[in-house]
Amino acid sequence: MKALQALVELPKGWTFGSVQCVKDWAAADPQGPTAGDGVYLFHFTAGAGWKYYGEGSGYDCKDLGLIEPAPFCIS
Repeated sequence: MKALQALVELPKGWTFGSVQCVKDWAAADPQGPTAGDGVYLFHFTAGAGWKYYGEGSGYDCKDLGLIEPAPFCIS
């Protein structure tokens, strides 16, 4: 979790709560005084490691190359 948190600058007083992983994707749930329902999404590639992908409240699994459902996907 600390490796993912080091990739983004969270607002002061925020941290990541739970992290959900599917294949080479990880969604981190931000925890803070004004946190919404979105997640920070990260993608892992061999050689490059974890990279920040974006933040939002839902992603399309097909756009991410996932064929199985993921808790951070809306379809």
